[in-house]
Amino acid sequence: MTYADFTPSDHKTVPTYTVDDLMALPSFLQCLNFCNQQLLSIHRQMPREVRYVADLRRWVMTHGALALHFSHQINPDLPPLTATNLFREVEHTGIASPNTVTSYLKEIHTRGYITLLPKADQRVRAYAMTEFSEKMFYLYLQINLQGLDLIDGAGRADIASTDPRILTHMHPVFARHMLNDPVYYAPPPSIAPLVNTTIGISILNEMTRAQKETPSDASRVYIALGSASAMAKHYGVSRGNVARLLSKVQNAGHYGQDDRGTWISEQLLQDHYVLQALKMAHSASAFIEAQKLRSEEASMRQLPIST
Repeated sequence: MTYADFTPSDHKTVPTYTVDDLMALPSFLQCLNFCNQQLLSIHRQMPREVRYVADLRRWVMTHGALALHFSHQINPDLPPLTATNLFREVEHTGIASPNTVTSYLKEIHTRGYITLLPKADQRVRAYAMTEFSEKMFYLYLQINLQGLDLIDGAGRADIASTDPRILTHMHPVFARHMLNDPVYYAPPPSIAPLVNTTIGISILNEMTRAQKETPSDASRVYIALGSASAMAKHYGVSRGNVARLLSKVQNAGHYGQDDRGTWISEQLLQDHYVLQALKMAHSASAFIEAQKLRSEEASMRQLPIST
């Protein structure tokens, strides 16, 4: 596909949303269920890879690293992925120290998720994401776009599939929206124990995807949740890890069992919905901005666009 063939969709016809907009839509739950199922499936298939975004600290560092990587890929004059640059990217969150960032980059380099860039100054270790890492996060963005398309049929995922370069532009915008939103990097107490542990986000998705009934007691929502042993097997962790995490949530009053079954608190469920609506709202606005950036890039460079 050449530039002459490229006719970007009118971004004005693709809607954006606020958190309140999304939570008021009946189709929002369909969007969440779809995204949950897709992400849980990926975690079950690749538990070792997913652990690098499976708790809040790693999520923040990984998306900060990707934002630097894609921004530098688009414009080589922008700072590359280094420990110093990554710490600057996430310092305001208070989640990671300079030593934590350095150790994290060494770990994912050892695992093969990033590779060293050749630099004139060998004292500065600059990295690039591997093709595998890029594809994983393109998939993550595509799941978000597919979820939004279930709400409004705007065809974002098809547009991005036709021109994946849009996703390269989209990620830094999306990541920086999220990383600069304190609602996301400082989650409420009901879900903080879950999102701050490696297995917890998947357990939170399990808890919130299978409501059994509308409760007469508005403070509790009854759910179909697998056993600690079953979840441990799915996600490649010990039963004790899952049991301790569930116990922590139970002690905080947000999970339990009674004669009607297993329940989570209405507060936990609503806090989860807010965070998911935030993610989808930022995805929607980042997609619009990425389309504009992609159009500007194509106009300026007159380069072929891959399909």
